[in-house]
Amino acid sequence: MPDNLIQKKNESTWYVVKQIPKDVRRALGNRTTFTKSLKTGLRSEAMKLRLCWLAKWEADIAAARAAKGNKGDEWRLAQHEIGKDLQQRRTNAVTKIFTPLNPDAAPADISWFEKLPEIVRELRDEGQNEIADRLTRLARKYLDVLENGINAGEGINLQNEFLMIIGDIEAASIAEEYDLSDNEHQEAQAIVVNPALYKPRSPISPFMIEAWSKHLVSQIASAKTRDSHKARVEKISKFLTTEGAPLTFDTIHKFLNRQSGARQTLTNYLWSGRDFWKWAMKYNSQFHDQFSGQQCPFDGHDLPKVGKKAGESYTPFTVKEVEDLHKKAKEGGKNDLANLIVFGAFTGARLEEIGRIKSDDTIVNSINEPIGFKINESKTDAGVREVPLHPSLVPLYKHLRSQASANDGYLFKGGNNKYGNRLDWLGKQFGQLKTRANFSNLHVFHSIRKTATTELHRAGVGIEVIPYIMGHENPSFTFNVYSAGCSFEQKKEAIRQLTFNFK
Repeated sequence: MPDNLIQKKNESTWYVVKQIPKDVRRALGNRTTFTKSLKTGLRSEAMKLRLCWLAKWEADIAAARAAKGNKGDEWRLAQHEIGKDLQQRRTNAVTKIFTPLNPDAAPADISWFEKLPEIVRELRDEGQNEIADRLTRLARKYLDVLENGINAGEGINLQNEFLMIIGDIEAASIAEEYDLSDNEHQEAQAIVVNPALYKPRSPISPFMIEAWSKHLVSQIASAKTRDSHKARVEKISKFLTTEGAPLTFDTIHKFLNRQSGARQTLTNYLWSGRDFWKWAMKYNSQFHDQFSGQQCPFDGHDLPKVGKKAGESYTPFTVKEVEDLHKKAKEGGKNDLANLIVFGAFTGARLEEIGRIKSDDTIVNSINEPIGFKINESKTDAGVREVPLHPSLVPLYKHLRSQASANDGYLFKGGNNKYGNRLDWLGKQFGQLKTRANFSNLHVFHSIRKTATTELHRAGVGIEVIPYIMGHENPSFTFNVYSAGCSFEQKKEAIRQLTFNFK
């Protein structure tokens, strides 16, 4: 039924119908379907009229799921507490409710028995006939007990049966209150019978993580950064559930100690957790109520400052090492990779900045010869800049321009990456190349950018020029706030100081 339209038997009127997912049927009146008469016998008209109802029902389903998602794990905890209470009553209450064989014992307390008719009536009014019947049968058994006596074993069995029924009543009540699905209702019944089945789950629910990740779309431009954010918080939440631990400073400290990454990795976990906490405290009322007055558990952690855990930043290659890597790429028939190494060495540009340069971004002189290029897309505002061409790079640049039409106008051929990173494939080739050359994990393609910066610095180029070539904010307050930046000619003279011998 792809169009959601039906006609009932012997009727010409069209109806729109939609199945209600099992997880929200209880919240939506225990119905299995939505059905609405469109009051028309024209199919073409019905096709239009159905849309508003389908949209409304989708919104109702989403609202029901949102309401359940906001309640998180409350119902499981409620059943856990009820189950623990019933277990205690199973242990202690047999002699209080059932008359033992000892003739000198006090009479049984049957005050609860007087309430049974009222309980049964309420159950039937709520449609819980099966439980009402079980409770009625139990009452009859108990009347027989009062008349004929009972041994200890039978007393325990009757007591357990009574408490089981109470547990089912509680499960039904929880199912109603929290709009549980049939499967969740069964889980509630299981927990109340065996409270040990419940292990406190993370207050950071999958529903909340999904809602937060949608919020991130308006806050963080990079899809890769958003996905990393989400993955970190999912890992934290899984840890809390596995440990059965609350969301506190101590448990986050324990989580951090379990991670194998260095300082930057731990910093990223805290960054993601802190961002989620701020969002949840602001936009999720239940989370706010639960943690109101509690300090953010992701604040105040002391991370490693020395040793292996402190971590290190990427290490620059020497000039000779860059030249040797270029040579190995050529010898291995990786011409695109070899060209990338040359381009990175003579410009200091980031990998994806290079990948987004188009032929149309070329800066030419009065005789139409290329003298530089524009970087229009970068990870920061400061990264949008004009970069002069080193004289040794001009021949390669012309060659790349000549074949740009085959690459959708880009200088380098792009690959398939879910985040839209065009040169991810070349970055992986570089990783394999440097690994075979026995370089450490601290040597990456970004290290060539550090090489170029180092060589400019050692050649005497000052901070009034280098940041404008590399696409960084100038560390000087005066330059950063009051200067429009150095000229293209200044950058051109500076970049000529780079010396590489690529054969």
